Amino acid sequence: MQTEFTAGAYRVGDDVKALEIMPTRFKSSNALADGELAQAAFADLDPGFAAKALAGDYGIVVAGRNFGGGGKTIEGPVFALRGAGVRLVIADSFARYFLRNAINNGFPILVCEGISAAVQTGQPLCVDLQAATIRNLATGQTLQATPLSASALDILSVGGLVPYARRKLAERSEARALAAG
Repeated sequence: MQTEFTAGAYRVGDDVKALEIMPTRFKSSNALADGELAQAAFADLDPGFAAKALAGDYGIVVAGRNFGGGGKTIEGPVFALRGAGVRLVIADSFARYFLRNAINNGFPILVCEGISAAVQTGQPLCVDLQAATIRNLATGQTLQATPLSASALDILSVGGLVPYARRKLAERSEARALAAG
């Protein structure tokens, strides 16, 4: 798993809803592949976002409070952002469903109070996920985010909750086989 990211930031405000990250018209049970959903990312907030993100202008989304709310359990917004080339979201706070969907699908996030006031769109950031530090390369400012738990880092390291569960089950099976000798 990549734990250090250097990329341009794209800043959004407070209370960005899941349906603003990925509008309803893109929602389809047959189109959950990242590449198909890339064009959905912020399509109504900024129709040019996906093209710029895919071109490498933006790799980190910076948000205010309650990012990803209102979407309950839909995973599409996570896939849309990842498909557009976003590698990490940092927010003052996340909606619980978005936070869990991100971690469960192997998509890194960090909570960092004050990040939305410290970063502007286009500024390059250097982020160390394990140390939970964010350095704004344009201003020189370094911010400390809330570190992810060891279990969240483990889940991210294998690509999400399903691979994590498979690994844990395999480890238990091996331990039982060794104990049975």
